[in-house]
Amino acid sequence: MRHGEADYERLSSYAPVYHGGRRDFAPLTDLGIRQAEAAAEQLRGSRPAVVVASPYARTLQTGAVIAAGLGCELRVEPALHDWLPVRDGAAPITGEIVRRKIEEYESWRRSGVLPSDRTWETDEEMADRVRDAMARHVTSGPLVAVTHEAVIKSATSADVVGLASVHRLTR
Repeated sequence: MRHGEADYERLSSYAPVYHGGRRDFAPLTDLGIRQAEAAAEQLRGSRPAVVVASPYARTLQTGAVIAAGLGCELRVEPALHDWLPVRDGAAPITGEIVRRKIEEYESWRRSGVLPSDRTWETDEEMADRVRDAMARHVTSGPLVAVTHEAVIKSATSADVVGLASVHRLTR
C-alpha cells in the first residue's frame, strides 16, 4: 500500500535543514493518520502477520499506525525506498537534475527508448527490488508493504495509486 498524506509544510520551519531530498523526513498530516487508520480497518479481514515499511518517515508512520491497529509486527525494509532520480547517494542532486531525470523516465515510459546514461531504475528493476524485499519477509500469514507511488505502480501495474490505497502485488 501507499503511505498516507505527508506534511511537507511542517518541515519548512526547519529550512534549510529539511529541503530537497530531506523532505523524506516529513511526518503524516492529521488526514494522513486518519488515512492510515482507515487502511488498517480495510486490511483487518486479511489478518496480516507483518507490516513492512520503507525507511522514509511517511511510510514508517503509516506502517506504525497500521501495525498498531492490527496488532502485528512492524519491520523496516530499506529496499522499499521510493524511485530515485539518481541512485548514487554520493552524487550531488539539484532540483534541476531531479526535473530532468523525471522527464527522462517519463519519456522512456512513453517511447520505450532507454537512455544509455540513465541513473534511475526502470519499472522492471523496481518490481524486482520489491519482489526481492518481500521474499526477505515471508511469514505464515499475509504481508503488508508500505511504500511509494512509483514503486507500487511498477510492482502492480496500477495506473492510479492514491494516498493510503491498497494494491495487490502482481509482478
